[in-house]
Amino acid sequence: MNVLKILSAVFVVFFGGLMLLNFPSCTHDNQNLNEFIPPEPVQNFSESELVSRHVTTPPTVDGVIDNLWNESKKLITRTEVPDPGDDRFKGYVGDAYDVTFRSVYDDENIYFLAEWNDQNKDLNRDTWYFDPGSKRWKEESNKPVFNEQGNMIRKAFYEDKLAMLWNVNNSVEGWNNATCYTSCHTDLGADMGFARHFTNGPNETIDMWHWKSVRSDPNNQFDDQFQDNKQPNGRHGDTKDGGGYTNNAQELTITGTNETVEVPKYFIPERTYYYWVLQDEIENGTAKLITAVDENGVLTYDGGTLDPNTDVAFQREGSTTGAKCIPSVFTEAFIGNRGDITGKGVYTGSGWIVEYKRKLKTGDTENQDVDFSDLTEKYFGIGIFNNAAIAHSIKPNLLLKFE
Repeated sequence: MNVLKILSAVFVVFFGGLMLLNFPSCTHDNQNLNEFIPPEPVQNFSESELVSRHVTTPPTVDGVIDNLWNESKKLITRTEVPDPGDDRFKGYVGDAYDVTFRSVYDDENIYFLAEWNDQNKDLNRDTWYFDPGSKRWKEESNKPVFNEQGNMIRKAFYEDKLAMLWNVNNSVEGWNNATCYTSCHTDLGADMGFARHFTNGPNETIDMWHWKSVRSDPNNQFDDQFQDNKQPNGRHGDTKDGGGYTNNAQELTITGTNETVEVPKYFIPERTYYYWVLQDEIENGTAKLITAVDENGVLTYDGGTLDPNTDVAFQREGSTTGAKCIPSVFTEAFIGNRGDITGKGVYTGSGWIVEYKRKLKTGDTENQDVDFSDLTEKYFGIGIFNNAAIAHSIKPNLLLKFE
């Protein structure tokens, strides 16, 4: 009995003292001093900096996110469509997109992974359709159509695109503070196209990378372009030795008349919901050359005729186009500097993944490409085009760093 009393006293003294030393008591309900507060997690992203990580085994450029990308710090930002005036971006102003970038590099190339939200996969670019009222072939507008009250009555018919702009050889004055806005000129008036991109001096050059879901992605490429100070339009394609995309259009004289009309040049019989024709399909005979048109819009091609009056799949279908409407472009891979950037886009159902690579230093001899080989910091700007020819959401003043 005495032993139990002694042990009880020791228990009270020891644990009572321990509680007094380490666990302060709470006298009010809102004093929860003993609550565990976890440490702040390390955030593996930045809102303004893209860190390119060195790797020995590079990713496969196919639009599928390899495991190695999980180790890369993300740049997470948001782009928004500004209002340059003159209704140039009418129907798009204020649209915004959440964008994520990651980057790695090896001893030869730099690689990028871009992701952004987009509820629609837009490939229906300037598509040819037949108008049964006028008996003429026409192309859908690449800009939204509005009525006199300013209400949109038909959406644009274009493609989804991504752009990145870089300062070539640090030539552009003020680039690090304004990036893509250094070449953006508005209030130019109708004669100069209202709003245009051109640099502000003869020695200033911007490298412009342009992924185009219809014109370049079928060839697993970006359209590598540049901007100089040529006015009013300073945008140009890099030098090429061949290849690229061409408008799928031609002028033919209506049979039995002197009237000339514009019609598609190639189509693929019985194919549905297609938005480009590959050069290979032209060369192997899959795509057919249209050789004549009559006054009712009936087209003749090698192997038969196409009557869009009876086959209504070549006509509009409500707010969109019919299943057999004809693409506005035929395309093949760029040969030369314009094809420097390999890339592939994958639409997920809720947005785009675009994976791409370019040599750290290209073989450019005409001052059109940015050089990454010194691994120094580079400021850049991005643009997201959602079913838009020129209207784009923008995020300037981003910084690429090399780990």
